[in-house]
Amino acid sequence: MRLSRHAILAPVPGRPDQLLVQPLSGQAALLEPASAAALRALPAGGALPASLPEETLRQAGFVVDGEAEDAALLAAARAEWAEEAAKTPTQLVVVPSFGCNLACTYCYQELFDPTAGGLMAPEVIEAFFAYVERHHGAESPRPYVTLFGGEPLRDTPAHRDRIARFLGGARAARLQVAAVTNGHDLAALLPLLSSGPVKEIQVTLDGPAALHDRRRPHASGAGTFARIVEGIDGLVEAGIPVNLRVVADRENLSSLPELAAFAAARGWLDLPDAKFKTQIGRNYELFGCASRQEKGALFDRVELWARYVELSEAHPELRRFHRPRFHGIGHLAETGELPAPNFDACPAAKKEWAFGPDGSIYGCTATVGHPSHRLGRFHPEVVRDDAAIARWRERSTLTISACQGCALAPVCGGGCGAIAWNQHGSAQAPDCRPVPELYGLGARYYGLGA
Repeated sequence: MRLSRHAILAPVPGRPDQLLVQPLSGQAALLEPASAAALRALPAGGALPASLPEETLRQAGFVVDGEAEDAALLAAARAEWAEEAAKTPTQLVVVPSFGCNLACTYCYQELFDPTAGGLMAPEVIEAFFAYVERHHGAESPRPYVTLFGGEPLRDTPAHRDRIARFLGGARAARLQVAAVTNGHDLAALLPLLSSGPVKEIQVTLDGPAALHDRRRPHASGAGTFARIVEGIDGLVEAGIPVNLRVVADRENLSSLPELAAFAAARGWLDLPDAKFKTQIGRNYELFGCASRQEKGALFDRVELWARYVELSEAHPELRRFHRPRFHGIGHLAETGELPAPNFDACPAAKKEWAFGPDGSIYGCTATVGHPSHRLGRFHPEVVRDDAAIARWRERSTLTISACQGCALAPVCGGGCGAIAWNQHGSAQAPDCRPVPELYGLGARYYGLGA
């Protein structure tokens, strides 16, 4: 008998106990240090203490007799993952234009040409919906369209025309439309967006007004905070779901309590999750460092969430503002069970595709517009680079050699293919995630066992 090779022991910061997780079975338990040491000592002939009943450990998949049992657990988990993946709708990301009306200090698309493709022409929009019908029309569940940029929601006659065309085309195709926007022109576009079918609008606020305006000014240099807040209030009043995002680094993370208090005062945090949710995105380098981005201000994943846990303990209002996932520990705290394992964290060319204003096809939001990652065209004719698509579609922890045998693979999922390509020159490399550290932080944040 030994500890399963996929069982993970995660120290809980600031506490003596450890979190034991078996992602393949969805089971977790908190252990005292002596119990954790006894599990580790099993292969050397150690004995289980009375606090660890063998039958309970076996049923949870924490311990096995050998490779055959581990292989059976792995096969069952992969089948569950495939079943869950089939239920995930495909996201079709469309960039009407790489142009933007803001001048954010950390924009990763700064390295791209904002004039590339211009503004998507009406005939290109028609070609997009024809492509979707041909290649995604039979999918169940139905895919959805996400307008991305650059900035897709701008208050100009040409942009209004394109937004109306996307909404009308989606309505005819029985698709919903989401948008990722800086929010500057939201208030002016509310009547158009209210016509539907809108799934949600993602908007970014990077902190209270002065800090946000320094990080995300208008191209003219003017502040944007007040206009964005007006737009969010309008979305709330119209009943359109809001996904409020914060791009976090050392410059603005400490201001989150103030932003949380602001959101609470607006009544946003009183809304149900279906109408208002938040996300905190780590500011990081993708294909290079933006010219005004301070590399020293960037967190790694563990630093970001360790600091967030500390902030939330000092400022409990943060717990209303955002509840981190911590690789499923948030789900465990809320439901009593871990989510299904994830053997593939990269949706590119599988559950996500991206479409440029010039008729080019890419695999995801991270790669759209990058010439090295073009996978074909949907206009003026449909051309698909099947070999390049296959390389992205095949990428998972089942094919990445460095992931073979890794205990963390069913949680990490191999990470982001675009980041792996940028760091290692190949998408078939891993973008490793600090799973045990985030598990431990999650146990502390959610007070598991306390």
